[in-house]
Amino acid sequence: MERMSWFWCFSLTFAIILSHVSGNSEKGYDWAEAKLSNDNSIPLIGLGVGNLQHELIGKALQSSFAPDKKVRLIDTAYASHNEHLISSAVSNSINLLMEDELHVVTKVWYTHLGYERTILSVKESLENLSSSPAIKIHLHLLLHWPRCDESISWMRCEEEENNLPQYIKDAGPPPHLDKENAWRASWKALEDIYLDHKHTGNEEKSISIASIGVSNFNQQDME
Repeated sequence: MERMSWFWCFSLTFAIILSHVSGNSEKGYDWAEAKLSNDNSIPLIGLGVGNLQHELIGKALQSSFAPDKKVRLIDTAYASHNEHLISSAVSNSINLLMEDELHVVTKVWYTHLGYERTILSVKESLENLSSSPAIKIHLHLLLHWPRCDESISWMRCEEEENNLPQYIKDAGPPPHLDKENAWRASWKALEDIYLDHKHTGNEEKSISIASIGVSNFNQQDME
């Protein structure tokens, strides 16, 4: 049985805080959106494809882009290994998206915490999501987790580190060995990426960095 979640909700703790919510009829869809503190906006309803089977992603996205739904927010993650499939679906949906803008949320996995590893992760996400220049993608970058946590049964910190490609290992030290500081270096990397894209002219790129934030952080981490 195919299972898809049409409602993408803010179970995320954004470091860029929402300032107000408004409608978007002037943009061609009726979903409410939130304005972020940097004056960029994000739709409040979208389609999460992070755990969707790869063979279903193209069909699911094309269906969500259709005029009766007009979903313009897609949620995924680097660790889902499907960003390139989203790009392909966007390229194959030009007739549905027309001149609309699309928002994509993706996340840096905990194996890529640390400044240089995060830079590498974001670079690869940008390459994976490159699609038709006719569609403007607003990318929202999050840190997926603050750290690898052995108390979570499915997290296998050392095993995952050992299984990484060598070029990732070479980019920076293992983040599971510095759990309190690795994510801080990653946050600095996101800040630098955001500012670099802002200063070099997001409007000229098919993908713009619209916001940065975090996911699965607790209150103590945020403080």
